Amino acid sequence: MKKFLVFLIIAAGIYFAYDNFLKEKEVIDVRGNLVKIKEGANIDAPAIQPRTWGHMEGTAKNVSEKTLNNIEIVYKINGRESVAKIRSLGSGEEIKFKTERVLLNSYEATHFLEKVNFESQ
Repeated sequence: MKKFLVFLIIAAGIYFAYDNFLKEKEVIDVRGNLVKIKEGANIDAPAIQPRTWGHMEGTAKNVSEKTLNNIEIVYKINGRESVAKIRSLGSGEEIKFKTERVLLNSYEATHFLEKVNFESQ
C-alpha cells in the first residue's frame, strides 16, 4: 500500500510539472463562422448554375502577455486552404478577420481551423 501511495504522489508531481511547465499555453483564441455567398443567375441562361463561394469571418483575441506579429489564420474549407493575415495584435486585444473566398462544391461544405501561425515579441 505504501508503494502505491508513493506511486500516486510521483504521478501527481509529473502531471503538475507537465501542466505548468511543458504543455503549450493557449496564446490566441480564434472563433469563426462560415459565410456562404451564392452568385446571381441570369434568367435568360437557365442552364448556367450560380456558383457558391464561402469564407470564414470571426474574431481573434490575444490571450497572452506578449504582442503577436504576422498572424496567419488558416482554415480548411471544402478541402481548400483559406487564409487570413493580421499584422499585429497586442496583449488582450481582439480583432475581426475575414479569410479569402473559396469556391464551394456544396452548400453544406466542411470547414475547420487548421493552424494558426504567429511571431511573438
